[in-house]
Amino acid sequence: MKKIQFLIILILAGFQLNGQDTDYPYPSFSPKGNISQIVGNTLISVEYERPSARKRLIYGGLVPWNKVWRTGAGNCTKIAFDKEVTIGGQKVPSGRYSIFTIPNPNEWVVILNKDTTLYGSYNYNSKNDVTRFTAVSVESNRHYETLNFDIELNQHNAKMYVSWANTQIKFDIETSTNEKMEKLIREELLTGINQVSNTYAGAASYLVFREMDYENALKLAEKAIELDENNEWVYGIKIDIYERLKLYDNAITEINRELEILNKNKENRTEEIKKLESKYERFIKLRK
Repeated sequence: MKKIQFLIILILAGFQLNGQDTDYPYPSFSPKGNISQIVGNTLISVEYERPSARKRLIYGGLVPWNKVWRTGAGNCTKIAFDKEVTIGGQKVPSGRYSIFTIPNPNEWVVILNKDTTLYGSYNYNSKNDVTRFTAVSVESNRHYETLNFDIELNQHNAKMYVSWANTQIKFDIETSTNEKMEKLIREELLTGINQVSNTYAGAASYLVFREMDYENALKLAEKAIELDENNEWVYGIKIDIYERLKLYDNAITEINRELEILNKNKENRTEEIKKLESKYERFIKLRK
């Protein structure tokens, strides 16, 4: 009997030690998730706990209509920006915020709040709101078994999607990228203050990417070449602009200028030379 009692004590002690030394062994019904994305000049990240539908009625059931919701499970969902952004037409300083929503069959209220310490929305206080705006609720094209946050890039801005079950909302997040780039171009580049070739090349590439102001893009590219005539990147940008404008003779001139640079070290640039020569032949046919 004493031996049996001793064994039982050892087993119980083992359980206690294991409980102290190991994590909780069962998976969470709402596992933690996160998403982060560089958008233009800004890092956007979201941390949340992801509940699953599990054949339950979600909106108007598990998540009541017209009440503040944590937009997740467990602790409040959090979103962070490392630079100022504009959401719902309002400026939001860089920082970390909680996301709350008020779901409705047709339109949701989306709230960013300063308090990121909350469990759920039990102690939510609207006095800590940074911004509050509306987002249209639509039926999604697919069933989302688990709550999902997603970021879609739109040039240097983004759309944030929140999807669960068969319902989805989205809202725009505007970064300061375009504003800062346009200020740089206007104040430092078109005025000739800056003297770095790649800065001009990058600005020209930026305007081409946004499909705007090709005239100034060409001016910036020419300044980049003036500062460094061997800057191969710039010739590629100019070729791209002239192709878009269907100025094939101009594009051919830039190809020849770039080929002259590449042929100085042709042994290591064979593939690039072939691609340019192929483009040259295509432009010859297009200009006829």
